[in-house]
Amino acid sequence: MKRANIIAPLCAALLLSGCSIPGIELPGYSDTKEECAAKDSSEDSSKDESEEDTKKTDESNEDSSKEDESSSDAATEAETLEEEEIEESDSEEKEYKLVNVYGSGAPSYKSVNRSGSKLSDDGKKVDLCEKSQNAIMVVADLEDEYPELAKTLKASADTMLDNYDSEFEEMYGMAKSQYESDPDYFGEYYDDEHQEITRSDSMVLSILETEDFYGGGVHGYYAVYGYNYYVSNGEEISLGDVVSVSEDEFATIIKADLIDNAEDGEGTFFDLDESLSHYKYDPDEKKSIESGAEDYELGYNWYMTIDGIHIVFNQYDIADYASGSFEVVFDYDEEIVNENLGFDTSRTYCYKEEIPFYESENEAYEDENYIIYNSQKSSFVLVYGDGSAEFDDYYGEETGAYNVYHFVMDDGREYIHLSTAFGNDYYDTYVFDVTDGGCEKVDIFGYTGVWIDVDTEYSGPKVLSSADSFIIVDTSSALGTFTYYNYYSIGDDGMPQADPKTCVIVKVSTEDIVSAKSVKMEKLDDSLESTGDMITVQSGTGFTIVSTDGVSFVDLLSSDGQYLRLYIDNIGYEGTVDGVSIQDIFPGLEYVG
Repeated sequence: MKRANIIAPLCAALLLSGCSIPGIELPGYSDTKEECAAKDSSEDSSKDESEEDTKKTDESNEDSSKEDESSSDAATEAETLEEEEIEESDSEEKEYKLVNVYGSGAPSYKSVNRSGSKLSDDGKKVDLCEKSQNAIMVVADLEDEYPELAKTLKASADTMLDNYDSEFEEMYGMAKSQYESDPDYFGEYYDDEHQEITRSDSMVLSILETEDFYGGGVHGYYAVYGYNYYVSNGEEISLGDVVSVSEDEFATIIKADLIDNAEDGEGTFFDLDESLSHYKYDPDEKKSIESGAEDYELGYNWYMTIDGIHIVFNQYDIADYASGSFEVVFDYDEEIVNENLGFDTSRTYCYKEEIPFYESENEAYEDENYIIYNSQKSSFVLVYGDGSAEFDDYYGEETGAYNVYHFVMDDGREYIHLSTAFGNDYYDTYVFDVTDGGCEKVDIFGYTGVWIDVDTEYSGPKVLSSADSFIIVDTSSALGTFTYYNYYSIGDDGMPQADPKTCVIVKVSTEDIVSAKSVKMEKLDDSLESTGDMITVQSGTGFTIVSTDGVSFVDLLSSDGQYLRLYIDNIGYEGTVDGVSIQDIFPGLEYVG
């Protein structure tokens, strides 16, 4: 979390909106900036009366049914889908859209989340505050393959986990105090900090963190912060590695772009030359804003996507609050960008695609790609370019969270994966072939929203981050209920295909599995490779589940140290082995819904 960068504009937002923070000043702002900020504050305060009336109306319409505290442990993958949704700035002047792109050879990541809310204790149960936060981490079973990156991301997650409770309690104390002093004009405090991967491949991990904050006063504060790492060593990427011009030349290019795209030209900003003079590729930590030095240095705020390098200036960075945020984008093929750090679209990759849902084709007259949902027929049609395809067994939630990912294979094939919720922790993904401008339905696969690494404080939902080795979490009823995940790639038909050797068992409902009958199994080597040797395992043998393909077999470690593959007909609660019921062979299996 870029607390050092957040503190100055955040304090400015709080002070200008009527809140004070004892002992904190605003170092690093020139006289010009202070004058502009003061003007901004004056303009905001003149709107207090009308905004307070609006606030009353808004509060009367708010739902106050939240529990006193909510835990992230009860979250489902629907939250993950929402978290992965493309974020947009609330600035009227500038709209941010994140383009998430995942290439070949990337590690797999997860999201470690914390969230909570509190109500007033005066019997009215007024929403006082809510806070949510997450951190991106390498999944536990890959930490040995990417030790330095895993260490870097773990340090960031630890900072979030260490600070979450104290920050939440501090927010609660401030909110409670303001509510008790002026309940009629109180607005709920909130702090939503969300990290999302915007570029992931074998070379680069780029994360964008958005913060949406309100701590009293006239208005809230919205900001974004970029984090960019080399996958190989976990080190933060210097902007100087990405662009080939000097810092002065870069500032000149940035200035020209900002002025060209601002509504009032240079008059929109504080003194741009003065502001940009403080930005460096690798700022000296001893000359931070907090040091109070007049020649303080700032690092550029940037992140990477499929379309290039995004340089971001948040509210108050170079202009007043009302002017909003600003972004300058450099394409990877621009002369000043290091071509070695460009995104390789010749290899398999995927990206999030925005495709709207409509109830009627009449609503989609301006869209080239869209989905028509027919609730009466439980079906939907994907219209994509000049083609269309229909699934007539759609059971997803009509207005539920959904994501669309577009896979582009290195041989030219293209597939759309549309994932949607249809029940508690259950999700379906509908696969379409859109190669060469066509649109044909392929098939459906399901999965569950179970979190991974559940036995640690770093448990959380998986995050799509690789186009050719991605995690799918599922629940099996093959030998009692157990949850697991495999690493998948896209097969020739566009459907995900699992590698059973990469299976990770998340949780089992039956700890002690013991056979009551002899049963035939295939002997495996220590790498879970098939040997072709079928053996009869005697009754009374104990087993531990180690892997599965989720379709036809479960791999087991027997109590005598052998790796064995049990082939199951009709895998599930009523599965059989050579016509004998699974539950007769292994009595006492526990199944949970």
